[in-house]
Amino acid sequence: MKLLYFPGIQSIIAEEYDFAQSYKLVHLMEICDCEVFDYRNFDSKKTIERVRNYDVLFGSSFGGYFAFNMAVITGQKCISVNPSLYLDKRFSTLMEQYPNKLSFIKPAQVAAIKAEPMKSKHPNIHIMMNMDDEVLDSHKIVGIAERFGCNIYRYEKGGHQSSNFIGEMLPAIKQILSE
Repeated sequence: MKLLYFPGIQSIIAEEYDFAQSYKLVHLMEICDCEVFDYRNFDSKKTIERVRNYDVLFGSSFGGYFAFNMAVITGQKCISVNPSLYLDKRFSTLMEQYPNKLSFIKPAQVAAIKAEPMKSKHPNIHIMMNMDDEVLDSHKIVGIAERFGCNIYRYEKGGHQSSNFIGEMLPAIKQILSE
């Protein structure tokens, strides 16, 4: 199974970010063939075509926005952990905070992939949300996911960093991937 991993913003802004230390990626690599998406290559139209070559899209926080919207557009299976589903509204603030680090991503490109809810449900999209997320409004995320008819997995504790990834989320992810 081929998985395209859309990492969180730390992969872009942290100088010493090391994918080998990403516990999400390390555990995903144990169960499927993973490729990490390089945001420097982001172009909405080209990326939409590219994701069709994968069995599943996976994203976390910042990357959850990309994985989620690409899945809505293409119908791909998707798992998003604490996804920033309203990133299009937060992006200008992030650009102000990290102007040099995010300059290669254009706000118009981020907005261009934002999908709108349709009458059909999206049973291939799985949203895993820690309700105690200290960065994102978890209730807002769940509300957006509900409007799209996604599968929603609510977790009481785990915070934005998903400290519950291995113990609670990973078994659910394995189940989803085996379906």
